Amino acid sequence: MRRPVSVFVCLSLVLLVGRIEWNNRFLDRKQETEPGPHSDTQVLLQTISINEKAWESHRLPLKSKAAVVLNPEKSEVLFSKNMEKELPVASLTKLMSALVFLDTHPDLGGFTTITAADANCRGTSELKVEETVTLLNLLHASLMSSSNRATRALARASGLSPSEFVARMNRKAGELGLTNTFFCEPTGLDERNKSTALDCARLLYIALQDSLVSSISGKTEHSFVSLDRSRSRHRILSTNKLLFNSLKVRGSKTGHNGASGWCLGTVLEGEEGQEIVAVVLGAPTKHSRLEDIRSVVGWCLGQGNKGS
Repeated sequence: MRRPVSVFVCLSLVLLVGRIEWNNRFLDRKQETEPGPHSDTQVLLQTISINEKAWESHRLPLKSKAAVVLNPEKSEVLFSKNMEKELPVASLTKLMSALVFLDTHPDLGGFTTITAADANCRGTSELKVEETVTLLNLLHASLMSSSNRATRALARASGLSPSEFVARMNRKAGELGLTNTFFCEPTGLDERNKSTALDCARLLYIALQDSLVSSISGKTEHSFVSLDRSRSRHRILSTNKLLFNSLKVRGSKTGHNGASGWCLGTVLEGEEGQEIVAVVLGAPTKHSRLEDIRSVVGWCLGQGNKGS
């Protein structure tokens, strides 16, 4: 009678050891493929210096309330205007929403259906209630055309409750060293979502280290067909007009609401191949945010970056 018990115990031990070994391998792979809160990129952007030319940047007239340009390779601020002033950041929020969503390891080939709750928000959207869309296409709509419906649908599809999703946004902000950043919802519609030009530049640069986010935010357009019976065809265009000119833009995100004004963050490549990150917050018009970005980028590449 003892022998079956011994066999059972042995089998249980084998299964337990196997499970522990599998879990350890999974954790090892996860640590290898997922940078933690102290990766080189994040530490680089937490420690910055002010380039001596940046002190002259006040001479450049801007209409935006705040602006900053970073050289991420050298951890230098090349241009600064109220870069640590906390302001509403509108849809720049969606960068953090995308990172938190991707942290849940979603099946991007999976899909979800737009609900009335997703649509219960301000802003226009190409997505209709009861339309079924893949998560990958929703991510495109969120980052490229800044669709609030798509962003809400992604947060819901993450499997997290609304409060837990926002809690993770704020937790990740802390892990990334964004000490002057706070979120209360994932779209940016709420004016209580606040950050600084410096924190937004860090967030944008870190977000673009993800190859998928970088690829999407650098596109000018994207087309897809919904999966429901309507088979609706969609062609979405990027809201960032910088992508349609001669600048070598690697990725970007726009934002706008009544409280924030017009905001824009972009990562682009200079003539010598150097990478710079530029952010403007609180511009009075859509046109002025583009003018201000071009002004600060031109100033840094043409004058402020010489000899740095």
